[in-house]
Amino acid sequence: MKTQPLKYKSKFLASFFLGITATISLFPQIVQAADHLNLEEGLPTEVEDAYPIPYQGIELQGAVKYDRINGKDSLIIEPRIEYGFAPNWQGRIAVPFQFGSAESDGIGDVGVEVFYNFNTETLKTPAFALSVGVDTPTGEDSVGVDPTVKLIMTKTLGTGANLDRLHVNVGYTFNDAKKDDERRNVIKAVAGYSRRLDPQTILVTDFVYEQEKEEKKDAYILELGIRRQATPLTVWSIGAGLGIGRDSPDFRVTAGIQHSL
Repeated sequence: MKTQPLKYKSKFLASFFLGITATISLFPQIVQAADHLNLEEGLPTEVEDAYPIPYQGIELQGAVKYDRINGKDSLIIEPRIEYGFAPNWQGRIAVPFQFGSAESDGIGDVGVEVFYNFNTETLKTPAFALSVGVDTPTGEDSVGVDPTVKLIMTKTLGTGANLDRLHVNVGYTFNDAKKDDERRNVIKAVAGYSRRLDPQTILVTDFVYEQEKEEKKDAYILELGIRRQATPLTVWSIGAGLGIGRDSPDFRVTAGIQHSL
């Protein structure tokens, strides 16, 4: 595969952030505080909770994920923007940039997602949410538009100050442009747990089962991470993961930042 020139990647990244800045200027100027309790995929683990960002809230995110896979390296740097465009709704745009020997360097598939929360949990009923997204074929040699539907559940355990919560995510992706050695239908499931360590810090852990697009390949990953509220508007996160089985990453390191505008 050809490697995309660094100059092209830099121009695309600059254009992306300029576009974000221009778009933000059109939104209502309502400042919303960041929330370290609101779990986001990849910040720092794969598990996501069932609550959106606040209505009219705007959040810039940066996620970094390094995987060591069978002796090869994969580094993904993903800037995102989220916007609470209606009560209980949020939209997200993510542009991944990938590097390393496990794949060709360059821009990955741009992702667009819409998220809806159905309810606030009660003492007996979990909170439920549904997200629908598509990965567009912007990456090198990428073809087809792959839609994903994800069901998300969150339930608080007890009434203690530590805010122990269980989370379950189940996602289905349709592989639009299936190759001969690929699956048409891809499933990903995540079971997670979060706990407040102090008023600014929470612990997050999860177990991930993910079918690879390539047939007969399944990944199993255990992850552990920390989310910390650095300022009222900024959350930092860091985590690590360990793969189980030969098709899984040997290990994973993640880091991220979220900033509310």
